[in-house]
Amino acid sequence: MIVTKLEPVGTKKVRLYLDEDRYCLLYKNEVWKLSLREEVQVSGDKFKELNDMLLHRSKLKVMSLLKHSSRTRKELENRLHRLEFPEEIIAGAIAYVEGYHYIDDQLYVRNYISYYGQIRSKKKMQFDLLKKGITFDFFDKVWDEFDFNQDDILEEQMKKRIRIKGPITKANYQKNFNFFLRKGFPSSNVSRMMKDYLVDE
Repeated sequence: MIVTKLEPVGTKKVRLYLDEDRYCLLYKNEVWKLSLREEVQVSGDKFKELNDMLLHRSKLKVMSLLKHSSRTRKELENRLHRLEFPEEIIAGAIAYVEGYHYIDDQLYVRNYISYYGQIRSKKKMQFDLLKKGITFDFFDKVWDEFDFNQDDILEEQMKKRIRIKGPITKANYQKNFNFFLRKGFPSSNVSRMMKDYLVDE
């Protein structure tokens, strides 16, 4: 393969193109270390050296991210994609941390539900975790381990809103109704419970 372009990115990085295809981002000192120049053939040994360097850097990156907080597999993949690591390098870095059980999506979801299960609706948690790469089916399997009552959660949230915003009246009924719908609670449950807390103005 041939280095077809070395595109400057900011002051410290270079985007490497191999055979016309964008391959990765490199620091300028890495380009110098690998002796990469445009229109120059990359040998098999040089390509391996490049990928070994990228894999090492990607492992360090995911380990650094995991030091600060737990992450799902998808979150780590997305972060490495934004840093323009090649797919095979991303797969290698993820396999590395999975091999040491540094990431465990099932444990992540279990901890998430344990923490938020008594203050958030199931639907809201499902959509929050979907953004992190957790499918509804995966969530439901873990959710079945718990015994949270959604009506109890809704009632606690309704009492909390009343303490903060005041009683539910005909004048603010729709506003409160929409608030709990946005929280992910079923409309029938919200309507039924709000009637119990509705007061005359």
